[in-house]
Amino acid sequence: MAKKGHSVPDALGGYTHYDEKGKKAGRSVPGLFGGYTNYDAKGHKIGHSNPTAFGGMVHYDNRGHKSGRSDPGALGSLRHYDAKGHLTGRSYPEGFGGYKTTDQQGCYIATCVYGSYDCPEVWVLRRFRDRVLRNCVSGRLFIHLYYAISPFLVRLFGRQSWFQVFWKSKLDILVRRLKENGVEETPYSDKR
Repeated sequence: MAKKGHSVPDALGGYTHYDEKGKKAGRSVPGLFGGYTNYDAKGHKIGHSNPTAFGGMVHYDNRGHKSGRSDPGALGSLRHYDAKGHLTGRSYPEGFGGYKTTDQQGCYIATCVYGSYDCPEVWVLRRFRDRVLRNCVSGRLFIHLYYAISPFLVRLFGRQSWFQVFWKSKLDILVRRLKENGVEETPYSDKR
């Protein structure tokens, strides 16, 4: 599966995966006992995925080593993790049974409002998330709820001007206060 792009179901119960430019990135073919055998764009086997008891998948490379997992999320989405358990992306249902895939865990509403995941305002918010919110139970709960709900809100309303105006006014105030309290607006790489 491409880190960004979409997956389209085929007639035999598998999926064809495309990157963000629409170029074929690979395919997943149903396995004999459930799960999928995964192939790259050239048709070479790159691993397999086995179902879990809770509706997710555990992914293995061609040598049988665990390479990650996908867990069910809110509203039919999937959360993708690498072998160490770090979130690497999410997939959201699209029409006709397919999925749209995004990489990493973006600041969905902030990225929608400011137009980029890598801009000064979003760097401030990401620093606050990683340095403050992740260090307390209530902060981690907020992050979990935010990442469960905000992608859905952005998909439904992200292009609406009222949504942009409403959230920009709130985020501008928060960013200003965080900067006043010493949170930097310099380029930032997310903490794992």
